[in-house]
Amino acid sequence: MSRTVIRNGTIVDPSQGLHGRMDMALRNGVVEDIAPEVRPESGDKVFDVQGLYIAPGFIDLHTHLREPGGESAETIESGCRAAAAGGFTTIYCMPNTRPVCDTETGVHYVVSRAARAGCVRVIPVAAVTKGQQGEEITNMGRLQRAGAGAFSDDGYPVMNAEIMRRALEYTSMIGVPVMEHCEDANLSGSGAVHEGAVSLKLGLRGIPRVSESTMVSRNVALAAATGGHIHICHVSARESVEAIREAKRNGVHVTAEVTPHHLTMTDKDVLGYNVNAKMKPPLCEEEDREALIAALEDGTIDCIATDHAPHSANAKDNVFDEAPFGIIGMESAFPLLFTEFVLPGRWPLEFLVEKLTVAPAAVVNRPWGTLQPGSPADMAILQLGQPYTFERRHLHSRSSNCPWLGRTMKGRVAMTLVGGLPVYESPDLYGKPQPVEKPGRKSTSTKTPKRKTGKSNKATTR
Repeated sequence: MSRTVIRNGTIVDPSQGLHGRMDMALRNGVVEDIAPEVRPESGDKVFDVQGLYIAPGFIDLHTHLREPGGESAETIESGCRAAAAGGFTTIYCMPNTRPVCDTETGVHYVVSRAARAGCVRVIPVAAVTKGQQGEEITNMGRLQRAGAGAFSDDGYPVMNAEIMRRALEYTSMIGVPVMEHCEDANLSGSGAVHEGAVSLKLGLRGIPRVSESTMVSRNVALAAATGGHIHICHVSARESVEAIREAKRNGVHVTAEVTPHHLTMTDKDVLGYNVNAKMKPPLCEEEDREALIAALEDGTIDCIATDHAPHSANAKDNVFDEAPFGIIGMESAFPLLFTEFVLPGRWPLEFLVEKLTVAPAAVVNRPWGTLQPGSPADMAILQLGQPYTFERRHLHSRSSNCPWLGRTMKGRVAMTLVGGLPVYESPDLYGKPQPVEKPGRKSTSTKTPKRKTGKSNKATTR
């Protein structure tokens, strides 16, 4: 069988401690070999990626694909295309759709629609409680067998501690995490932004940071009592960081994620009533942002996740109190974080790649995020250093609620491969991956073939 040989790329794979110019051979959807030189065989497809970097495909543990019920903002197919454009080859999608993903039928629907999209690997996250109502636990065993990779009532915290205790006991037996949106709804109430000087200046209802941190403390205590795995979603406050750090010191099975927007923005970005800085948990203060960065660096926070939350323009373009929470983030995550942290020298490239690949794979205990021979040939080919303006045309999501449009970026995804096949190629690169023409034969195009897409039913967004 023919191989694909990728030559002259700089491979960055933290799982193997690799960072250097090497060649790679792919066969039957898996990595066959990585070596300083891989000699092409007769019939091989050969691509020269001189000047570009090759990383394992990124993994996003926290996305919202909106389908079914919110197709005006996103579909599974458009969300998969957005993921591929951002270098993500595996994504976990949250269950807050309409209807809620709380049955085997709901899980099968997501899996089948993702397979039809034929783009990236999609793992459904099923609800902890039926209808995300916080009252009756779902049949987690059946949902896992149907394809659910984790459980969450994301967007709706599990307020009842007994329900959370039972969920953690159940998931400890089947070996998957509960991914919790930590918020005390009684404390946050109808708040729209972080409670502080900015909320006072704008005259907006505030959400105190203890709304998150008290629930983090409760949930890690329940994880300690049950032996269950609690994964804290989108950490935002420095008190939450301390609670997670202390729990890890005590051996509690707790993991955590942080978003690109909480790493790069503060509540000051809300000034001017910027609806694209309205999210939950809300952006906090500079001290919180620095605490999140330090926690990611010292391992208290395990990985980066986007919390990709698309909303239609009509929904988001509203008075601040009425606009929904959330922004999109899969297409912008790598360019933003490379520009903000790697270029200035705070992080080495390997660190950023680790937090987008092998680190999230470790959270869910799956064998992804690596280019080790024998592993799936899922990878992001990156162009670094060339400045460009991040614009609407770079978005493949149906929505454009992104605060970084118009921003100058200096890193981008050139191409994304899943199972050795290209699922995305940037249309405007300087120095694209080039097929090597063989004597007497035309070169093979690297462009992704167009796929048929199914029609979506109209529905309103959350």
